[in-house]
Amino acid sequence: MNERTIDVSGYGLFCLSIEAFTFFLRKHKIRTKKLNNFLDKNRHLLEEAMREGYLLPIATINSIGYIIDLGETDEIEVFSSGWQEVLALDNCNMMVGSDAAVWVGSLDSLDAWNSKEYEGRANRSYQTLDGETLYSAQKFNVYPAKYKVRIVGFKRKRALPYPVANFGFAFSLTETESFDTFTNPLVEDVNIAKM
Repeated sequence: MNERTIDVSGYGLFCLSIEAFTFFLRKHKIRTKKLNNFLDKNRHLLEEAMREGYLLPIATINSIGYIIDLGETDEIEVFSSGWQEVLALDNCNMMVGSDAAVWVGSLDSLDAWNSKEYEGRANRSYQTLDGETLYSAQKFNVYPAKYKVRIVGFKRKRALPYPVANFGFAFSLTETESFDTFTNPLVEDVNIAKM
């Protein structure tokens, strides 16, 4: 079992394909690097990005470490034992471009967005002053297609001491032909650390 963690420092997570998200930004001629602020002020564009699968944000969660897994339903195995499900949110949309990858990262990374920082990498990390490595984003290889996403939140049945992550999110993907409907995760209670 290979656990991948993300240390959320901006009260949320993003889930996106770099190529698909870049297409969305170019389509709307969005050039700002401070995307959180821009999308917050332009809610219609944020909703379009979610509806069309270019961005899947999970906001208003605790700023802590989370274990992340992503794949088709039968590929999610990180949370198989010792965990309990506390959240299930169906019908979110995800478009995966020809880059054949989905990145899950700390939402504050959109405040200084630069897609080049993700090229040729499996994750994004940084060192704390005391030498601890923290991860701000993780890459998952995914076949290019449209997907319906089920977000499942987990917490450990028995909490472990810091720095072990006691909460996690699984993104379960099912290929689809269309995005006729979608669930907006920004209007849902997704703060699994409080459940």
